[in-house]
Amino acid sequence: MYEKIEKSQSKKEDKGSNEKKCASKSRCHHERNPEMEPLGHKFKMITEKIHKHQDEALKKDDLTFSQMGVLLSILFHEEDFITAGDICQILQIKHPSAVGLINRLEEKKMVERIPNPNDSRSSYIKLTPKAMDFLHKNKEYNDQMDRELVKGFSDDEVRMFRGFLDRIYCNIEKF
Repeated sequence: MYEKIEKSQSKKEDKGSNEKKCASKSRCHHERNPEMEPLGHKFKMITEKIHKHQDEALKKDDLTFSQMGVLLSILFHEEDFITAGDICQILQIKHPSAVGLINRLEEKKMVERIPNPNDSRSSYIKLTPKAMDFLHKNKEYNDQMDRELVKGFSDDEVRMFRGFLDRIYCNIEKF
């Protein structure tokens, strides 16, 4: 696959279905060949776009995409007591990064620490009512983002796509 990259850079191919222009001409003045891009690169590009959109949307609430990741991690594991170490595993971040995010969320009254009765070195992290209100209010934006991501997909295609993403996640965990 990579040996073709040099050829495609030195010689223009016809502008058939293999090459597409970026949708936003004002920001992107190059042509790309999506079939040549490694899958990891595609995921990175998608992640960066989502990250940018989320940061813009969260700015008005003085939150970041990373902080939202912590809030959602706690929300989706609300039946369990969750620690900073658990957040590290879920978000694949280092412990000092998780502690920094939790500290900032605690300053904003979005989370609170509860002493762990089984281990005095750790605390459980719990969402506050303020965080729950925010997440409820923000759910419509997240639902809208999801709809935009799969615009033009049928319900069956969305179900299949979610299954593919889950399988990719499992594959990369084993890699």
